[in-house]
Amino acid sequence: MVAVLPFMTSGSGPGLEQLGKELTERLRESLAADPAMQSILVRSDVLAKAPPHALELICRELRVGHLILGKCHGTGDEPSVYVELTDTRQWHVCWAEFYRGAARTLAAGDGASLSAIVGELRVALLEHSHHH
Repeated sequence: MVAVLPFMTSGSGPGLEQLGKELTERLRESLAADPAMQSILVRSDVLAKAPPHALELICRELRVGHLILGKCHGTGDEPSVYVELTDTRQWHVCWAEFYRGAARTLAAGDGASLSAIVGELRVALLEHSHHH
């Protein structure tokens, strides 16, 4: 199972937190629209409210093998976004990408960019699950 956690924000900027929420929703929608991903995607409201120290335990109980985490950075003129895929069994990052200045484009629902991220996540998940 895979869960998307709400994107965090780093730095300050007008609407950065809202941007984080929009990015989380867009990414979740894009993943849910992908036939290969939708079957393993879980709603992560429980995880979103979990204190950091309890996250690992809750993931284990819910059988969530991977988390998708993100962070919006208020950098320069345009906010950037960092996305990572974390394996909850060994608790390590198995894929990560930094999209400089692309946060607004992605939140606006630029299908091509989001599809690219979903594609990369799918490949990372497939490669990773074959190692276990």
